[in-house]
Amino acid sequence: MDVISAEGVEGGALEERAEMARTSGSGPSPLGWRRRGVHLAVGLRAATWVTCRLPDPTRYWLADVGGNAAHILLRQRAAIAAENYLVFTQGNHRAAARLTRLAFMNYARTVMDFLVLEDLMAAVVRADPPPITEPLRRALALGRGAIVVTPHFGNWDLGAAVTTTCGRQVHAVADQFGPPAVDDLVRSMRERLGVRIIPTGSASAREALRALRRGDVLCLAADIDKSGAGAAVQFLGRSVYLPAGPATLALRTGAALIPGYVRRVPGRGHEAVLWDPIPAPGPAAPEARVQEMTQAVARSFESMIRLDPAQWFAFHHLVQGLPGLGHS
Repeated sequence: MDVISAEGVEGGALEERAEMARTSGSGPSPLGWRRRGVHLAVGLRAATWVTCRLPDPTRYWLADVGGNAAHILLRQRAAIAAENYLVFTQGNHRAAARLTRLAFMNYARTVMDFLVLEDLMAAVVRADPPPITEPLRRALALGRGAIVVTPHFGNWDLGAAVTTTCGRQVHAVADQFGPPAVDDLVRSMRERLGVRIIPTGSASAREALRALRRGDVLCLAADIDKSGAGAAVQFLGRSVYLPAGPATLALRTGAALIPGYVRRVPGRGHEAVLWDPIPAPGPAAPEARVQEMTQAVARSFESMIRLDPAQWFAFHHLVQGLPGLGHS
């Protein structure tokens, strides 16, 4: 469910696309209900009802079948992912292709998990050991907000839900997910777990700032910078751009910038971990401070992804920076 994003706090670059999605199908055509996604929303509700009644092995078997099919059908996405995974296979293309197939299967499992997110949340909270959320609680005790950043790794929706146990309101900036009827359903599923969605657009940065200044928590997936307007860093052996929004917000508000993840662990369900906050850089030009903090985010993401590269959903081009940009 790839909708939680850091790009929405970069100045509303996706506002026009979101507006087009909101207004699509609003004309008088008798087929407008199709474009608004009512039939898809009904199908999603039915899939949720069925999935909640399936045992985990059956649910994941179905996900693996769907993931394998997607890997075959979505050849362009698979090729992009395989290129990104070469860093983990020392340039071995066959090994990268196998890793890509596993990633498609894991993504399908994550989609299926989204349909039973409430049950998974209850299981994670009851787990032994419990989720490692102490860094977040310590940061919030200082009276400031916190920004939890994660790559598109594991189950970021479940991660956002886990942060709601900290006792503060949790927000996430999100693109619209499909037609309005489907987006409404997906949003309601998230908000039932206590995650308030801030829609991507020109007002999203202001809303995020207000939330942090109230001492709330903001969750962002921050490993995709589609515009190339972010901070230049070294990430997985390449010079790329990553979103500068998380570091910018942290420096403007004094909020703690906390890396974290939730990943699937064979035989143990899901593991939820939050790391210690990234220290704020010393005195320097604002751009240099943002870049230094974003580079620290990139290093934390590398450490997470290397735990299980097949749970990093790298189905997108990393926007390349110029050689030598960023810090190693």
